[in-house]
Amino acid sequence: MLTIALAIAAALLAAVLVFVAYGRAETWTYIFGNPDLGQFDRADPVRSPSPNDALLCTPGLCGSAEVDATLPEYDATPAELIARIDDAMRKSGAIYRRVDDGSDPAKARYVTRTPLMRFPDTNSFEAVPLPGGRTGLVAYARAQIGRGDMGVNRARLEKITAALASG
Repeated sequence: MLTIALAIAAALLAAVLVFVAYGRAETWTYIFGNPDLGQFDRADPVRSPSPNDALLCTPGLCGSAEVDATLPEYDATPAELIARIDDAMRKSGAIYRRVDDGSDPAKARYVTRTPLMRFPDTNSFEAVPLPGGRTGLVAYARAQIGRGDMGVNRARLEKITAALASG
């Protein structure tokens, strides 16, 4: 029995060492694939079937999708709003990487990671021109790994969008 327990402990220690040596983020990418889950499609707003996502929208922009919180209309062009989101993300303290190619100035997408385990989440933002020169926003975040996120995605989106009010 002791031999089996020691073998299990040695295997677990080896797994932890590989996880640390190879890298937490790299290990998740190796096991689960590319952490960038793509841009949220507001024309076909399908949310994650697991409770590991969050959707914040200016009213009227997310169709029939269930929205976790509403966002205001902004006095900025779509490109200006995305630049403010980029600035808010930079100041947020999140571990992140912008993953879109920047070709659409009205959209931005980031992969954020949890501090300890480096679990990845995709965060997508789309700024939409509205009548009267105002801009609406669709903000969606979803976890790549697991069924739940303990509210982390919603909290992150709320932190980023709250910073827009002061910007």
